[in-house]
Amino acid sequence: MQDFFSRGWLESFAQRWNANTEMVEPLAAAGFDAIIALGFADEKNPSVILEIKQGKVEKAGIFSPNSPDATWDMRATQAGWDKWKQNGLGISGLGVAVATGQLQFRAGDYRRMIRNPQLAMPFLKFFSIL
Repeated sequence: MQDFFSRGWLESFAQRWNANTEMVEPLAAAGFDAIIALGFADEKNPSVILEIKQGKVEKAGIFSPNSPDATWDMRATQAGWDKWKQNGLGISGLGVAVATGQLQFRAGDYRRMIRNPQLAMPFLKFFSIL
């Protein structure tokens, strides 16, 4: 198993994302383009940046000072990421994770996203492909 947010993990994750039609197709239908940052809650900067175009990962890289500004920035503890990788995250678990601060959105409108089925379902799928 690769460490979260390592280059190997990132490359594998981007491949899993792009191969998953339950992620790509609804996001493409919604015209989803975004810069998604992922990282740990106790760190100032995110660990990785994903550039999404029409629902697919176009670029995936380790965060650097030259990285583009994130439209979505999600943070959690190592234990949180590990738990969601093993068990996924359903809609009720997502609400609890956000309400208790286990999952932090430093950028992005979580409530607007979760109310849009074309975005909500792929977002929940995201946790199963970690």
